[in-house]
Amino acid sequence: MSLIVKKHLNYLLLIVIFTFFLLLPSHEHALEASTQPQVQGQSAILMDYHSGRVLYAKNIKQTMPPASVTKIMTALLVIEKGNLDQVVEVSPHAASTRESGIYLQAGEKMTRRQLLYACMLPSANDASVALAESISGEEEDFVELMNQRAAELGLLDTHFCNPHGLHEDDHYTTAYDLACLSRMAMQHEVFREIVKTTNIVIPGPPKEEDRSIWNQNRLLYRYDGAVGIKTGYTRQAGNCVVGAAQKDDMLLIAVSLNSPTVYEDLMAMLDYGFANYQLVELEQSKETHLVTVEGGITDQVAAQAEKQLLIAAREDEKFQFQYSFTPVAGVRAPVNKGDLLGYCTVSLDGKDIAKIELLAAQGVEARVPPIKALAVGIAGLYKWIILGLILYWLIRHKSGQEVLKAILRPIVLLIIKKRTPRSRAH
Repeated sequence: MSLIVKKHLNYLLLIVIFTFFLLLPSHEHALEASTQPQVQGQSAILMDYHSGRVLYAKNIKQTMPPASVTKIMTALLVIEKGNLDQVVEVSPHAASTRESGIYLQAGEKMTRRQLLYACMLPSANDASVALAESISGEEEDFVELMNQRAAELGLLDTHFCNPHGLHEDDHYTTAYDLACLSRMAMQHEVFREIVKTTNIVIPGPPKEEDRSIWNQNRLLYRYDGAVGIKTGYTRQAGNCVVGAAQKDDMLLIAVSLNSPTVYEDLMAMLDYGFANYQLVELEQSKETHLVTVEGGITDQVAAQAEKQLLIAAREDEKFQFQYSFTPVAGVRAPVNKGDLLGYCTVSLDGKDIAKIELLAAQGVEARVPPIKALAVGIAGLYKWIILGLILYWLIRHKSGQEVLKAILRPIVLLIIKKRTPRSRAH
């Protein structure tokens, strides 16, 4: 082979090799793709508990049947109503609730707290209805409370038809709403304690053995740091689990709905979150903002963040967050300490990722208008003038003097009696 041919072949080989490397994905891109969790659920989300930041999302606004993860709302309402040691008598309606249950008997008595464990660990539908009736009297009235609370929490794609999650066509939610609901519920220490419990003993029916109930959430047994939250299954909903895990101060909430590999989904998302994010505090959240107050004795009031603003962030994001304050429009006195005055929004790359409330650091009294103050002063002066005229008439007229004596005599005698020392018995 001639030297010229060899030279051309070498050039051609170099071009082929160069083109091959150009077509290969970069190492950085391949690494980024490999770190994304592999999730089989139809809908899934990973959320930072502290800030509500979404760290992973898959069809998070798709409405789906939630099965027994419905009971997160049931438990939240019961805990918010309080009095967990109140004794509940199980009704025939609650005892007859079908499918998953602990076989409660009509007339059986148990505390709300014990029923909460039965509701959240073995996912007892009969316990859920007993709790609902203990709060609202009727199951239907409790369902109204569930939907009212969902609206208050901004769960726009959620509607409940029952307190347990058995399938109904108009009973639905989303992965995003479930994560937000769980984030609220996990703010209650008693809720956290219940959902991380693996086993507990509660009373059995009269003259029978106590019940030993176990948590059906396998994440608690399979994932280091798991602390909850709730499982669910119906034929229509498939396998659904809301999970949570904590490492150091970072708490993550993971949701997977209608998944053939639901626990693998949760563990993959949690691994992804803990490997790629760490909890950081935004120093700007410590700043005090001044809000204009109308009609107050002062024109401004200080607003401070309701809590320390912590957020899950990647290493390269720590100094990239933008922080903005939006005051509530038309703040008027009186303002009480703790009143909502505005919001602080955290954004990254132009997208809002977290928001916290700013509250009044102190109260502001309403300013009394000058005309009203003058009117109050004149009214007070007028009262004194009338009183003076009455006393003048009483003193100047004999009949008035008699009236004045009749009024003053018992008062004087009472004063003398109190001032006179009692004689001691010997």
